[in-house]
Amino acid sequence: MLNSLLELVLRSLVECLLSLLWWFLLFPVVWLVSLPFILIMALFRRPPYGLAVTRMLTTVHCAWRDWGLFLTP
Repeated sequence: MLNSLLELVLRSLVECLLSLLWWFLLFPVVWLVSLPFILIMALFRRPPYGLAVTRMLTTVHCAWRDWGLFLTP
């Protein structure tokens, strides 16, 4: 019983650490790598798509700024 409880706690801890690794380290890197391709596609699309991309970038930047991931005043 104690072994299964310990295994459950350790598995939950590992899953939590992996999700933190993804959301705070890998996700911004993936976002920044894919950003030029998104912007290039927005240049050659119709205006509604470009506006949607601009709105999306503003939303992501504001969320990162609110979380303290950017050092902006």
